[in-house]
Amino acid sequence: MERSRLLKLLRGLPAQMTYPYYPGREDAWLLAHLMPGDARVADLRKAGLGRFLDRPLIRPVVAGCGGTLRLQDVLALAYAPHALDWRGLSAAAQAQLNAVYAEPWLDFELSFAEWGTRAGYSWQQTSRPGCNLVVQLGFPSEHAALMGRYMARGGRKAFEEELHPVRRTGRPTLAWARIDYDPSSGIALIEEVQSDWLRFVRDEVAAMAEQMPRARAARSAAAYEAEIRRRYDKLWPRVMLLAAIELLRDHMGCAEIYMHRPETGVVLKHIHGRQPPQSLYSALPKSFGFAQTRHIPAFLGKRHRELRRALPRMAPTFWHLAF
Repeated sequence: MERSRLLKLLRGLPAQMTYPYYPGREDAWLLAHLMPGDARVADLRKAGLGRFLDRPLIRPVVAGCGGTLRLQDVLALAYAPHALDWRGLSAAAQAQLNAVYAEPWLDFELSFAEWGTRAGYSWQQTSRPGCNLVVQLGFPSEHAALMGRYMARGGRKAFEEELHPVRRTGRPTLAWARIDYDPSSGIALIEEVQSDWLRFVRDEVAAMAEQMPRARAARSAAAYEAEIRRRYDKLWPRVMLLAAIELLRDHMGCAEIYMHRPETGVVLKHIHGRQPPQSLYSALPKSFGFAQTRHIPAFLGKRHRELRRALPRMAPTFWHLAF
Protein backbone atom coordinates (compact mmCIF):
# COMPACT_ATOMS: atom_id res chain seq x y z
CA MET A 1 0.00 0.00 0.00
CA GLU A 2 1.24 3.51 -0.74
CA ARG A 3 2.21 5.31 2.46
CA SER A 4 -0.02 8.31 1.69
CA ARG A 5 -3.05 6.01 1.50
CA LEU A 6 -2.05 4.22 4.68
CA LEU A 7 -1.66 7.49 6.61
CA LYS A 8 -5.12 8.57 5.42
CA LEU A 9 -6.51 5.26 6.62
CA LEU A 10 -4.81 5.60 10.00
CA ARG A 11 -6.25 9.09 10.46
CA GLY A 12 -9.71 7.55 10.21
CA LEU A 13 -9.02 4.97 12.93
CA PRO A 14 -8.94 5.62 16.70
CA ALA A 15 -5.66 5.46 18.57
CA GLN A 16 -7.05 2.54 20.59
CA MET A 17 -10.35 0.73 20.73
CA THR A 18 -11.66 -1.91 23.10
CA TYR A 19 -12.25 -5.26 21.44
CA PRO A 20 -14.46 -7.44 23.65
CA TYR A 21 -14.26 -11.18 23.08
CA TYR A 22 -16.56 -13.96 24.23
CA PRO A 23 -16.26 -17.66 23.25
CA GLY A 24 -17.62 -18.32 19.78
CA ARG A 25 -17.78 -14.70 18.65
CA GLU A 26 -15.80 -15.58 15.51
CA ASP A 27 -18.19 -18.41 14.60
CA ALA A 28 -21.29 -16.21 14.80
CA TRP A 29 -19.60 -13.33 12.97
CA LEU A 30 -18.38 -15.50 10.10
CA LEU A 31 -21.68 -17.35 9.72
CA ALA A 32 -23.65 -14.09 9.75
CA HIS A 33 -21.61 -12.70 6.87
CA LEU A 34 -21.32 -15.86 4.83
CA MET A 35 -24.96 -17.01 4.93
CA PRO A 36 -27.20 -15.41 2.24
CA GLY A 37 -29.99 -14.43 4.65
CA ASP A 38 -32.59 -16.59 6.34
CA ALA A 39 -31.75 -20.08 5.06
CA ARG A 40 -32.57 -23.72 5.46
CA VAL A 41 -30.02 -25.50 7.62
CA ALA A 42 -29.69 -28.22 4.98
CA ASP A 43 -28.79 -25.62 2.35
CA LEU A 44 -26.22 -24.01 4.63
CA ARG A 45 -24.56 -27.36 5.13
CA LYS A 46 -24.50 -27.97 1.38
CA ALA A 47 -22.85 -24.58 0.98
CA GLY A 48 -19.99 -25.66 3.26
CA LEU A 49 -21.05 -23.72 6.36
CA GLY A 50 -21.66 -26.78 8.53
CA ARG A 51 -18.48 -26.14 10.53
CA PHE A 52 -20.05 -22.97 11.95
CA LEU A 53 -23.48 -24.53 12.55
CA ASP A 54 -21.90 -27.15 14.81
CA ARG A 55 -19.90 -24.74 16.97
CA PRO A 56 -21.03 -24.41 20.64
CA LEU A 57 -22.43 -20.87 20.41
CA ILE A 58 -24.50 -21.60 17.30
CA ARG A 59 -25.56 -25.22 17.83
CA PRO A 60 -28.47 -24.55 20.26
CA VAL A 61 -29.89 -21.90 17.91
CA VAL A 62 -29.75 -24.35 15.01
CA ALA A 63 -31.43 -27.03 17.12
CA GLY A 64 -34.31 -24.69 17.95
CA CYS A 65 -34.78 -23.03 14.56
CA GLY A 66 -37.20 -25.56 13.05
CA GLY A 67 -34.98 -26.19 10.04
CA THR A 68 -34.63 -22.56 8.90
CA LEU A 69 -31.95 -20.42 10.52
CA ARG A 70 -32.74 -16.71 10.73
CA LEU A 71 -30.01 -14.24 9.94
CA GLN A 72 -31.22 -11.90 12.68
CA ASP A 73 -30.58 -14.55 15.34
CA VAL A 74 -27.01 -15.10 14.14
CA LEU A 75 -26.31 -11.36 13.86
CA ALA A 76 -27.39 -10.86 17.47
CA LEU A 77 -24.79 -13.38 18.61
CA ALA A 78 -22.15 -11.95 16.27
CA TYR A 79 -22.68 -8.42 17.57
CA ALA A 80 -23.57 -9.16 21.18
CA PRO A 81 -21.85 -5.95 22.41
CA HIS A 82 -24.49 -4.01 20.44
CA ALA A 83 -27.44 -6.42 20.72
CA LEU A 84 -29.06 -5.36 23.98
CA ASP A 85 -32.06 -3.77 22.28
CA TRP A 86 -32.63 -6.40 19.61
CA ARG A 87 -36.27 -7.46 19.36
CA GLY A 88 -37.98 -10.46 17.83
CA LEU A 89 -35.23 -13.02 18.40
CA SER A 90 -36.14 -16.67 18.58
CA ALA A 91 -36.30 -18.20 22.05
CA ALA A 92 -33.13 -20.20 21.38
CA ALA A 93 -31.19 -17.15 20.17
CA GLN A 94 -32.34 -15.07 23.13
CA ALA A 95 -31.27 -17.82 25.51
CA GLN A 96 -27.81 -17.96 23.91
CA LEU A 97 -27.52 -14.19 24.00
CA ASN A 98 -28.40 -14.20 27.70
CA ALA A 99 -25.77 -16.90 28.26
CA VAL A 100 -23.18 -14.74 26.48
CA TYR A 101 -24.03 -11.78 28.72
CA ALA A 102 -23.81 -13.96 31.83
CA GLU A 103 -20.18 -14.96 31.18
CA PRO A 104 -17.15 -12.68 31.66
CA TRP A 105 -15.69 -11.21 28.47
CA LEU A 106 -12.05 -10.51 27.68
CA ASP A 107 -11.52 -6.82 26.97
CA PHE A 108 -8.71 -6.94 24.44
CA GLU A 109 -7.56 -3.62 22.99
CA LEU A 110 -6.79 -2.84 19.36
CA SER A 111 -4.32 -0.22 18.20
CA PHE A 112 -2.97 0.56 14.75
CA ALA A 113 0.39 1.37 13.19
CA GLU A 114 2.31 1.35 9.92
CA TRP A 115 5.03 -1.02 8.81
CA GLY A 116 7.42 -1.12 5.89
CA THR A 117 8.91 1.13 3.24
CA ARG A 118 9.07 0.95 -0.52
CA ALA A 119 12.85 0.65 -0.52
CA GLY A 120 13.16 -1.97 2.22
CA TYR A 121 10.33 -4.36 1.40
CA SER A 122 12.59 -7.35 0.71
CA TRP A 123 13.77 -7.55 4.35
CA GLN A 124 10.62 -6.14 5.95
CA GLN A 125 8.68 -9.17 4.72
CA THR A 126 6.04 -7.35 2.71
CA SER A 127 4.93 -8.99 -0.52
CA ARG A 128 5.40 -5.85 -2.61
CA PRO A 129 7.08 -2.47 -2.19
CA GLY A 130 5.13 -0.19 0.11
CA CYS A 131 3.56 -0.22 3.56
CA ASN A 132 1.34 -2.49 5.63
CA LEU A 133 -1.39 -1.59 8.09
CA VAL A 134 -0.61 -3.17 11.46
CA VAL A 135 -3.48 -4.22 13.71
CA GLN A 136 -2.08 -4.71 17.22
CA LEU A 137 -3.93 -6.88 19.73
CA GLY A 138 -3.26 -5.63 23.25
CA PHE A 139 -3.63 -7.93 26.24
CA PRO A 140 -6.95 -7.74 28.10
CA SER A 141 -6.94 -5.75 31.33
CA GLU A 142 -6.64 -8.90 33.46
CA HIS A 143 -3.07 -9.30 32.23
CA ALA A 144 -1.82 -6.31 34.23
CA ALA A 145 -2.52 -8.19 37.46
CA LEU A 146 -0.56 -11.20 36.18
CA MET A 147 2.42 -9.03 35.31
CA GLY A 148 2.27 -7.38 38.72
CA ARG A 149 2.05 -10.72 40.52
CA TYR A 150 4.79 -12.62 38.71
CA MET A 151 7.14 -10.23 36.91
CA ALA A 152 9.50 -7.51 38.06
CA ARG A 153 8.65 -3.90 37.21
CA GLY A 154 9.73 -3.09 33.65
CA GLY A 155 9.80 -6.77 32.75
CA ARG A 156 7.96 -6.23 29.47
CA LYS A 157 11.11 -5.07 27.70
CA ALA A 158 12.43 -8.62 27.66
CA PHE A 159 9.45 -9.78 25.62
CA GLU A 160 9.34 -7.03 22.99
CA GLU A 161 11.47 -6.96 19.86
CA GLU A 162 12.49 -3.40 19.00
CA LEU A 163 12.34 -4.07 15.26
CA HIS A 164 8.82 -5.52 15.33
CA PRO A 165 5.52 -3.57 15.15
CA VAL A 166 4.49 -3.63 18.80
CA ARG A 167 3.31 -0.86 21.16
CA ARG A 168 5.94 0.57 23.50
CA THR A 169 3.47 2.16 25.93
CA GLY A 170 0.09 1.20 27.30
CA ARG A 171 -0.98 -2.41 27.16
CA PRO A 172 1.68 -4.80 25.83
CA THR A 173 1.05 -6.31 22.40
CA LEU A 174 -0.04 -9.93 22.61
CA ALA A 175 -0.13 -10.31 18.81
CA TRP A 176 -0.42 -8.37 15.59
CA ALA A 177 -1.60 -8.78 12.01
CA ARG A 178 0.03 -7.03 9.04
CA ILE A 179 -2.28 -6.18 6.15
CA ASP A 180 -1.70 -4.97 2.60
CA TYR A 181 -4.83 -3.26 1.32
CA ASP A 182 -5.67 -2.06 -2.19
CA PRO A 183 -8.41 0.60 -1.89
CA SER A 184 -9.06 0.71 -5.64
CA SER A 185 -10.15 -2.94 -5.76
CA GLY A 186 -11.33 -3.35 -2.16
CA ILE A 187 -9.06 -6.39 -1.80
CA ALA A 188 -6.74 -7.08 1.13
CA LEU A 189 -3.90 -9.52 1.78
CA ILE A 190 -3.18 -10.59 5.35
CA GLU A 191 0.60 -10.79 5.26
CA GLU A 192 1.29 -11.99 8.77
CA VAL A 193 -0.27 -13.08 12.04
CA GLN A 194 2.30 -13.22 14.82
CA SER A 195 2.92 -13.13 18.55
CA ASP A 196 6.36 -12.42 19.99
CA TRP A 197 5.30 -12.27 23.62
CA LEU A 198 4.52 -15.93 24.26
CA ARG A 199 7.61 -17.10 22.40
CA PHE A 200 9.92 -14.66 24.17
CA VAL A 201 8.48 -15.58 27.57
CA ARG A 202 9.13 -19.24 26.81
CA ASP A 203 12.75 -18.49 25.85
CA GLU A 204 13.27 -16.35 28.95
CA VAL A 205 11.88 -19.02 31.25
CA ALA A 206 14.10 -21.68 29.66
CA ALA A 207 17.19 -19.50 30.08
CA MET A 208 16.39 -18.70 33.72
CA ALA A 209 15.71 -22.37 34.50
CA GLU A 210 19.16 -23.26 33.17
CA GLN A 211 21.09 -20.38 34.72
CA MET A 212 19.42 -20.06 38.14
CA PRO A 213 16.92 -22.90 38.60
CA ARG A 214 16.40 -22.30 42.33
CA ALA A 215 15.95 -18.54 42.18
CA ARG A 216 12.58 -17.06 43.10
CA ALA A 217 12.59 -15.04 39.84
CA ALA A 218 12.89 -18.24 37.80
CA ARG A 219 9.99 -19.90 39.63
CA SER A 220 7.88 -16.76 39.29
CA ALA A 221 8.59 -16.49 35.56
CA ALA A 222 7.67 -20.14 35.06
CA ALA A 223 4.39 -19.59 36.90
CA TYR A 224 3.69 -16.53 34.73
CA GLU A 225 4.35 -18.48 31.53
CA ALA A 226 2.06 -21.32 32.61
CA GLU A 227 -0.74 -18.88 33.39
CA ILE A 228 -0.60 -16.87 30.16
CA ARG A 229 -0.32 -20.03 28.07
CA ARG A 230 -3.40 -21.43 29.77
CA ARG A 231 -5.33 -18.25 29.07
CA TYR A 232 -4.10 -17.12 25.66
CA ASP A 233 -2.01 -19.74 23.85
CA LYS A 234 -4.85 -21.26 21.83
CA LEU A 235 -7.00 -18.14 21.85
CA TRP A 236 -4.81 -15.37 20.47
CA PRO A 237 -4.67 -16.54 16.81
CA ARG A 238 -8.47 -16.69 16.58
CA VAL A 239 -9.02 -13.32 18.24
CA MET A 240 -6.30 -11.72 16.13
CA LEU A 241 -7.61 -13.04 12.83
CA LEU A 242 -11.20 -12.16 13.70
CA ALA A 243 -10.21 -8.60 14.66
CA ALA A 244 -8.34 -8.20 11.38
CA ILE A 245 -11.09 -9.44 9.08
CA GLU A 246 -13.82 -7.64 11.05
CA LEU A 247 -11.89 -4.39 10.67
CA LEU A 248 -11.46 -5.04 6.95
CA ARG A 249 -15.08 -5.85 6.26
CA ASP A 250 -17.03 -3.70 8.72
CA HIS A 251 -14.83 -0.60 8.89
CA MET A 252 -12.98 -0.58 5.54
CA GLY A 253 -15.59 -2.12 3.25
CA CYS A 254 -13.30 -4.90 2.06
CA ALA A 255 -15.18 -7.61 0.14
CA GLU A 256 -12.31 -10.00 -0.56
CA ILE A 257 -9.51 -11.07 1.75
CA TYR A 258 -6.50 -13.17 0.84
CA MET A 259 -4.08 -14.77 3.27
CA HIS A 260 -0.72 -16.37 2.65
CA ARG A 261 -0.28 -20.11 2.51
CA PRO A 262 3.02 -21.27 4.06
CA GLU A 263 4.72 -21.77 0.68
CA THR A 264 3.50 -18.46 -0.71
CA GLY A 265 4.67 -16.50 2.30
CA VAL A 266 8.17 -17.95 2.12
CA VAL A 267 8.52 -16.84 -1.51
CA LEU A 268 6.88 -13.42 -1.49
CA LYS A 269 8.12 -12.31 1.94
CA HIS A 270 11.71 -13.49 1.38
CA ILE A 271 11.69 -15.68 4.47
CA HIS A 272 14.99 -17.46 5.08
CA GLY A 273 15.90 -19.71 7.97
CA ARG A 274 13.28 -20.14 10.68
CA GLN A 275 9.77 -20.21 9.23
CA PRO A 276 6.46 -19.20 10.86
CA PRO A 277 4.30 -21.93 12.44
CA GLN A 278 2.52 -23.84 9.66
CA SER A 279 -0.77 -23.90 11.55
CA LEU A 280 -1.12 -20.10 11.41
CA TYR A 281 -1.21 -20.26 7.61
CA SER A 282 -3.04 -23.55 7.17
CA ALA A 283 -5.32 -24.73 10.00
CA LEU A 284 -6.24 -21.21 11.16
CA PRO A 285 -7.57 -19.78 7.87
CA LYS A 286 -9.28 -23.08 7.07
CA SER A 287 -11.16 -22.94 10.38
CA PHE A 288 -12.34 -19.43 9.44
CA GLY A 289 -13.83 -20.59 6.17
CA PHE A 290 -11.04 -19.46 3.84
CA ALA A 291 -10.77 -21.59 0.69
CA GLN A 292 -7.61 -22.41 -1.22
CA THR A 293 -7.19 -20.64 -4.54
CA ARG A 294 -4.72 -20.46 -7.42
CA HIS A 295 -5.69 -16.86 -8.08
CA ILE A 296 -3.17 -14.14 -7.28
CA PRO A 297 -4.34 -10.61 -6.39
CA ALA A 298 -3.68 -8.27 -9.30
CA PHE A 299 -2.12 -5.60 -7.07
CA LEU A 300 0.91 -7.84 -6.50
CA GLY A 301 1.94 -6.92 -10.03
CA LYS A 302 5.28 -8.29 -11.24
CA ARG A 303 5.56 -10.69 -8.32
CA HIS A 304 3.02 -12.97 -10.05
CA ARG A 305 5.70 -14.41 -12.28
CA GLU A 306 8.12 -15.01 -9.42
CA LEU A 307 5.47 -16.87 -7.46
CA ARG A 308 4.41 -19.04 -10.39
CA ARG A 309 8.01 -20.05 -11.04
CA ALA A 310 8.61 -20.98 -7.40
CA LEU A 311 5.51 -23.14 -6.84
CA PRO A 312 4.60 -26.47 -8.45
CA ARG A 313 2.27 -26.21 -11.43
CA MET A 314 -1.41 -26.06 -10.43
CA ALA A 315 -0.51 -25.58 -6.74
CA PRO A 316 -2.78 -23.30 -4.69
CA THR A 317 -1.26 -19.92 -3.97
CA PHE A 318 -3.39 -18.26 -1.30
CA TRP A 319 -6.30 -18.64 1.06
CA HIS A 320 -9.33 -16.62 -0.02
CA LEU A 321 -12.45 -15.38 1.76
CA ALA A 322 -15.19 -13.40 -0.02
CA PHE A 323 -18.23 -11.74 1.54
